[in-house]
Amino acid sequence: MRRFVLVTSARSFAENPYVHGKALVAALLISNGIREDAEFVAYFRDAGRAVRVLGNSVRSLFPDEESSTGLLRKALRGARHPGVKLLERVSLEDLVRRPAVDGRQGVCKPPREFTYVAYLEPIDVEVDCGAGLGRMPPHHQFAVFNIEADRRWLASPQP
Repeated sequence: MRRFVLVTSARSFAENPYVHGKALVAALLISNGIREDAEFVAYFRDAGRAVRVLGNSVRSLFPDEESSTGLLRKALRGARHPGVKLLERVSLEDLVRRPAVDGRQGVCKPPREFTYVAYLEPIDVEVDCGAGLGRMPPHHQFAVFNIEADRRWLASPQP
């Protein structure tokens, strides 16, 4: 399973909600549908809660920023939606599974299963390797790492 975690805050979401929607789309959508082997988590570090969107069960996720951002807004208000869960009293450590990758300097090749962490808010998290994508916006990091993982594991499934 691929897990994409966006570290954010209520302030960041209020100031720039569409960046969050773009990150959700980049993590879960593929040209012909929704990635069933991926999930997106927006971790709100100031509130200790997260919105988790499961690719294998989410419904009505479209590529436009308005609908993807709206899906996150509704989840934060507590509204129910298939494949979307609001997690209360959760820490980042609860959400990051190993191996963990982020955008710091490095040349990490995508493992078959991973957690990729991108930051809109600074936080200290232990990762196993860096992908060297940290200067890109989060949605670009997610898209590039997804493409690299597809090339590595879908084109030639052997390690």
